[in-house]
Amino acid sequence: MKVYFTDLTNDIINNGPYLFFTSKVKALDGQYKRFMHIHEDLVEVILVTSGAGDYLIDGRVYSVKKGDLIIFNSFVAHDEHLSQAHVVETYCCAIKGLQKKDLRKNALIPDNASPVFSLGTHFEDVNRFMGLIHSQLASNCKHKDITAQKLFIIFLEYLETNILNHVETYSSYDNEIILYRTKEYIEHYYYEPITLEDLAKMVRVSPYYLAHQFKKQFHCSPVKYLIKRRIGEAQTLLQNTNIKVTDIAYQVGFNSQSHFHTTFKKHVGVTPKQYRNEYKRNNEQKK
Repeated sequence: MKVYFTDLTNDIINNGPYLFFTSKVKALDGQYKRFMHIHEDLVEVILVTSGAGDYLIDGRVYSVKKGDLIIFNSFVAHDEHLSQAHVVETYCCAIKGLQKKDLRKNALIPDNASPVFSLGTHFEDVNRFMGLIHSQLASNCKHKDITAQKLFIIFLEYLETNILNHVETYSSYDNEIILYRTKEYIEHYYYEPITLEDLAKMVRVSPYYLAHQFKKQFHCSPVKYLIKRRIGEAQTLLQNTNIKVTDIAYQVGFNSQSHFHTTFKKHVGVTPKQYRNEYKRNNEQKK
């Protein structure tokens, strides 16, 4: 997977939504795994161009296939795809500076809306838009960043007019408040020394009950959810910072470098250092 970041002027950045980066995942990239993570200041728009699989988004599992569009608002925890998913090919556009009427900052859809949209006859148009934006930013064309931004603004208008003019919403979590409180605590305090007993005590239920109900609702145990969140945050730091691997281990909540190294390799398939080196080698980034 290659990620291409825009290099835009402050005038563009400070005046409305702008394209932050674009990326493309191809079948030859293999089972690209991006574990549980949150973007605090951007929205991701993902188009599935080939394949099918299951995505974990805000604690819910969604089956997606070619022709589906997925939207990750800011602060929404998600896995790129679950380990049992088939290889999928995708385009991604990341948006910053988004402020829609009646929605919080950096939200493209309501927080209680389904994040998956079946595009139907709109698939070809969306595929062309996202493919053109990606190819433009990946090119050596003059003023490619400005051109990609202009294409992105037109694309965003197309989405809002044709795709997002009607969204499916789901009910509140009144009957699931204990489980969602636990999930949100893990997502925000993953770096603390959390145990199942601590979580159960916080929501005033037994550890057995919490573990059983949490897995039933979110398809993994609280402890596994915590591990996935820590690995996801570690991936973000390995990609975007020069922080030492040892420091990252403690920063995301592991009590030793060896434990971090073993757990990371078990889930991702490579060591943290190898992950960082491969990411830097395979991606072109502009500051």
